Amino acid sequence: MEQERVVDEVITTALRNLTNKLNKVSKKFSAGFKIRKVPEHLRTENVKAYEPQIIAIGPLTRHLLDNKTHLAEMEKHKVLYLNKRLHGDLSGLKTYLVAMRQSQENARRCYAEPLPKMHPFEFLEMLVLDACFIIELFRKFKLDEWDDDDAVFKTSWVRKKLGRDLLLADNQLPLFVLQEFYDNTEMPQQDRERNFQDLILGFFSKVLPVQLFEVSKIEPVSNLSNYQHLLGFIHNKVPGIICPDRRENWNFIVSATNLKEAGIKFEKIEGESLLSIYFDKDDGIMKIPALTIDDDTESFFRNISVYEQFFPIDAYAPFINYLKFMDCLINTAKDVELLCENKILHNCLGDDEVVANMFNRLGDSVALPLYNFYGDRFHNVNEYCDRHWKRWIANLRHNYFNTPWAIISVFAALFLLILTLTQTVFSVLAYFQ
Repeated sequence: MEQERVVDEVITTALRNLTNKLNKVSKKFSAGFKIRKVPEHLRTENVKAYEPQIIAIGPLTRHLLDNKTHLAEMEKHKVLYLNKRLHGDLSGLKTYLVAMRQSQENARRCYAEPLPKMHPFEFLEMLVLDACFIIELFRKFKLDEWDDDDAVFKTSWVRKKLGRDLLLADNQLPLFVLQEFYDNTEMPQQDRERNFQDLILGFFSKVLPVQLFEVSKIEPVSNLSNYQHLLGFIHNKVPGIICPDRRENWNFIVSATNLKEAGIKFEKIEGESLLSIYFDKDDGIMKIPALTIDDDTESFFRNISVYEQFFPIDAYAPFINYLKFMDCLINTAKDVELLCENKILHNCLGDDEVVANMFNRLGDSVALPLYNFYGDRFHNVNEYCDRHWKRWIANLRHNYFNTPWAIISVFAALFLLILTLTQTVFSVLAYFQ
């Protein structure tokens, strides 16, 4: 009996604990969460690529303010921008607080993981200050209106770093919070003629490390609340790649230098999305949009890849596909040099080996989606290279014409062969005469 009583107590306790856990899980996931922390297995590939350099936004990076003195300066600018938005009328502050208070709980539910412990008033202050700063930054950038104490924002490197930090996966506020703050803000008439989407695109089209879109070609949306955050909004504004044949078979292609040996030529194309890569299987021409590589390029690609990692396995993951394509093209510094010669890559880092290593590492620990959206390109390229005479020419180039001295040696040997044959012919003719 005693043993049965102990077993019953164990079952009762386990039942109570599991019931509490199940209830918490049910409440946690009922609303559907959008903003997630960078998984540790990805973060460890390059920790600095996921951390803000000059500004912390939202609750997931707030802990960095305690020991990151380089983020403190922008905290002062957040207060400064709120003060300027109020125009000295502190009664307007209550309007913002009331509006954000109504959104506070919904904002909390937009994060997948438990948030750092923050008092409700601290969370509310953060929403107001961060939302106000972002909106004022976009507005001032669009209108080019900078006060004397805003001089720091006139420098290009600060703008670029702000653009970088505002697209970090961890450094996000829910987009509906920004939209609601914008809607509750009294703007001059010239601002009201522009919607919030115009302000977002106007800013990121100038400061992104990669050219993703042309603002004039972007279709306006009526409700930004359908988007999770700024990173998700920018991701969804990139024109999609043309994908006539989604392939589950992840066949790859050889590097750019090997493709060149097989007779494939590379051309830069203008006015296309970064993701729009074409291959003419008749002429053997691969057309690729230009990409500038600078200090912030790796951070952008890593964070937008994190965003796509949480898509369903059969979903559209264009940037992961693009990075895998570029990883195939680039194995060594020679591949980078070739793409730079064809104006496809603009290497602001200087060292081709550094760029090659960057592309080789960007896919580390990243799970590939089910479909290869460049599968038809891969198939056509491999088919082109597999033609017998193309392989023969490629081997000839690789084995006998890969250096100037090799070319000279081949022609010298050929010349000697011709001389030998000529001498033999004359010897035979002389004999019969």
